Amino acid sequence: MATTESKTTTQLKKTVATQKETITKALGRISSLSDEIAVLRAELSRFKSDVARDVKYLTDRVDG
Repeated sequence: MATTESKTTTQLKKTVATQKETITKALGRISSLSDEIAVLRAELSRFKSDVARDVKYLTDRVDG
C-alpha cells in the first residue's frame, strides 16, 4: 500500500509542477498582452489625433 501511495504522491507532485509551469507561462503571456494593449491604445489615440488634424487641415483648405 505504501508503494501505491508513494506513486500517487509522486504523480501528484509532477502534476502540480506541470500546472505551476503552465500558470507561470500563462501569467507571462497575460502580462505581455496587457503591455501590447497599452501600446495599441496609445497608438490609436495618436492615430485619432492625426486624423482629426488632417480633417481640420482639409476642411480649412476647402473652406479657405
